[in-house]
Amino acid sequence: MTDSQLEELRYDVAHALLSKMSKGSQFQFALDAMLVSIADMSEQQLCEMAPSTVIKHTKPKVDRKASGF
Repeated sequence: MTDSQLEELRYDVAHALLSKMSKGSQFQFALDAMLVSIADMSEQQLCEMAPSTVIKHTKPKVDRKASGF
């Protein structure tokens, strides 16, 4: 079997196995694979690639003094 044939066989087997999984299992499998692929990235790299909905910017605290009547 040539390298390209083996690659195609791997693809076909992976596709068949994934198609038997529930949608929730497919999502979890994809999430686990993504976590493995970004495991070695630095905080800087993760922040650069993250969508804005993931990076939460905190507002600076305003120092307010209590004022009475």
